[in-house]
Amino acid sequence: MDDTMQKTLVDHQVELEKLYSKNQVVPRIRAEFQNCKEVNFIDYMIKHDIPANFGLDLLVQMALHKRATLETLIGILYHHFNDAQVCADMLLKACMADLCDWDASLKLFIVKFEITQDVQDDLDRFQYPLPMVVQPQTLTKNRDTGYFLGSGSVILRNNHHEDDVCLDHLNRANAVRYTINADTALMVHNKWRNLDKPKSGEMREDFEKRKRAFNKYDRTAKEVMALLMRHSDYFFLTHKYDKRGRVYCQGYHVNVQGTPWNKAVVEFADKELVDACKAGEAREEASQTSELQGSDEIRGHSERSQAA
Repeated sequence: MDDTMQKTLVDHQVELEKLYSKNQVVPRIRAEFQNCKEVNFIDYMIKHDIPANFGLDLLVQMALHKRATLETLIGILYHHFNDAQVCADMLLKACMADLCDWDASLKLFIVKFEITQDVQDDLDRFQYPLPMVVQPQTLTKNRDTGYFLGSGSVILRNNHHEDDVCLDHLNRANAVRYTINADTALMVHNKWRNLDKPKSGEMREDFEKRKRAFNKYDRTAKEVMALLMRHSDYFFLTHKYDKRGRVYCQGYHVNVQGTPWNKAVVEFADKELVDACKAGEAREEASQTSELQGSDEIRGHSERSQAA
């Protein structure tokens, strides 16, 4: 690859990372309400004696959840006052100011202001880190991610530490080039389990919610794959350790450890022809080695038992 093409891909990778940074769910929705041109929510909240930060967080949570119980919202927004009763009183004031609705029969808060469809589409596509169109940056410390912008951790969730972990292995995994099998992605239907009928005891509303979640995932996964193929014939996936040292591929829409469909649509970009005879010999040798090890373990256990 010439330098010009490499620079173009690096520039595109940086733009993808900026889109991801911009489309973190809560900050993006909060910015939509805060910068809304049709309604000045900040002034409106001040006018009704509602703290702006509380009001914006309420709008964000209602846009996300659509419906929520009193207990749920108090749990989410409690930190604004550190007092459950004050929080409940402020939720009442917000309802009276029409920031959200209250259904007395269902005992639920109902969303009143939603985000636009174009914003929702951006969130669906870019709220999760995308595969990289250039080889990830070499990991040299535990706070690296492989991406060009920002930092994180090579350890999943909130388990970060600065103890020694094998960064070399992650770097090797990150350097593997993949490609999308477009025929499989387009011709083979993705499936999730238990979408043909409600589970035992499942409410119809929850069943429909699972179906909508699948349809959204299926649509956005194909959009992300098309985006990757538009700019390059191959891509890279980043990897992280969990707290037990197991390696997990990082990717929501494209992942080699996902459903059978997820695995089927991803292929190695650098393919090798496998000799079936040699592969069979290797399996047989591995099997024989395993049997020998098993025999040694049984013999050792028997000798220890006799000695005892």
